[in-house]
Amino acid sequence: MSVSRNMSRYSSVAIALHWVLALLLFFQLALGWRLEELEGLPQFAAYQLHKTVGISILVLSLVRLAIRIGRPRPAPLPQPTLLAFLAEAVHWLLYVVMIGGPITGWIIVSTARIKVPTLLFGSIPWPHLPVGAGWNGPAEAAHSLIGWMLVGLVVLHVAGALKHHLARQDLVGRMLPLRGRGAQTIAVAVAILAMIGTLFLAKALSFGPAPAGAEPAGAVNLANEVEIGNAAINEAEAALNEAAPANEAANNAAAAEEKAPPAPWKIAAGGHLGFKADYSGSAIDGSFTQWNADILFSPDDLAGSKISVTIDLASVDTADGQRDDTLKSDTFFDVAAHPRATFRSTRITHRGGNKYRAAGTLSLHGAQKPVTLDFTLDIKGDDATVSGSAPLSRTAFGVGTGEYSDTSQIKDAVGVTFSFKAKRQK
Repeated sequence: MSVSRNMSRYSSVAIALHWVLALLLFFQLALGWRLEELEGLPQFAAYQLHKTVGISILVLSLVRLAIRIGRPRPAPLPQPTLLAFLAEAVHWLLYVVMIGGPITGWIIVSTARIKVPTLLFGSIPWPHLPVGAGWNGPAEAAHSLIGWMLVGLVVLHVAGALKHHLARQDLVGRMLPLRGRGAQTIAVAVAILAMIGTLFLAKALSFGPAPAGAEPAGAVNLANEVEIGNAAINEAEAALNEAAPANEAANNAAAAEEKAPPAPWKIAAGGHLGFKADYSGSAIDGSFTQWNADILFSPDDLAGSKISVTIDLASVDTADGQRDDTLKSDTFFDVAAHPRATFRSTRITHRGGNKYRAAGTLSLHGAQKPVTLDFTLDIKGDDATVSGSAPLSRTAFGVGTGEYSDTSQIKDAVGVTFSFKAKRQK
């Protein structure tokens, strides 16, 4: 390492890297403290941002270290041996933290059971490290420890700069973009405020409120219920179809003249078709903005009633553009090969009161599987209000291939919900 007795300031490149890294570290520390607490849609994007900032810190820290080793820098100010040793140790430990933090995070991502691709700045692919799964636990422990080390080292670093400033030693001025003692005062004040601001940022940082109804704990229960209920409902519907009374068709035909025949219904604007999935214990809510339905329905003639729904899968919206693009890819919906999903009812039954059930076939991702919709229907004159839900198994339709077929983090069960108003057509 080259030390120059004649240099009064660090090089402009070293100064720029120092302050850029300081800002990135403050932001990364605050974001890291919030990652496990984020709820709802933003969590996926937050992890991608955390990885992008981490790799940026790694690259810039390596450049800064190379400059420190290979380029001249100002000589240390005279001070007691113990304090000089402590100052040097803090500097080197900061390099350990700035380089070790991103590397341990990189190992964690590379050894996760589901290897979610890393795209720096949302577009630059970043590879996984070729290390075994046994590295995951130690890397997680080290990553957490490094976060706390960063807090302590930053406090010591700023305290040391403040000590020299109060002793009227021009240490801070060596790393300032501007010269002058007034600039030193500003820099020290900004450093202290940045430390305090980090605490507030860590508390307040979130990427928007969780969507209405997004309850991670409830999503786990939903996943368990849907996994069990999907098979049970399908079995019950199959048994019902086989065991239906033979004279049901005759009875319906005999009473047909007294019943209102099925009429077409037109869905009003403002309807909602959504879904809820579970990703690592957090609820992911999404919807489709483009879909339509052909409905021929009469409560008096369920045998002649039919429901057909067509969904434009490219209109998926989870409030996260990167995640939406992933869902559209061949790993999930594969909209290039299968742009639409369709549901066609085969049997509609009355379950009492305003409750109905439509059994039918869902065509999705090139697969056709039986699906059952439960819905409530309220008709007043020619106006109807409908809301309902359906349980799905994403893997049954091949949605989520490769590493995404593992259901330990992305649950197999997906809950579909819908609500809309419709008007009877003449």
